[in-house]
Amino acid sequence: MADVSITPRISCDNCGLTVDKHQEGSYTSKSFKKPRDWGSLKIEGSRSADSYGGKENLDFIDLCPRCATAALDAAASVLKTTRGEE
Repeated sequence: MADVSITPRISCDNCGLTVDKHQEGSYTSKSFKKPRDWGSLKIEGSRSADSYGGKENLDFIDLCPRCATAALDAAASVLKTTRGEE
């Protein structure tokens, strides 16, 4: 009988891109982690926030490299403008 290898997948919380998680360890003690170039984002505003992910709260646990870079660039740009540097 053949061994079946099941690799868990990870999906981007923003665009939906799905890829295989990376395997670590050996056959008997393997674990899976999200790819190293994936990111996450959690921002909590000072306004009253609901716990269901309203506009006062952004919580993306898994972001593909493209979405993580876009989120970082967008936040940096707005913060720079808020400081009056542009």
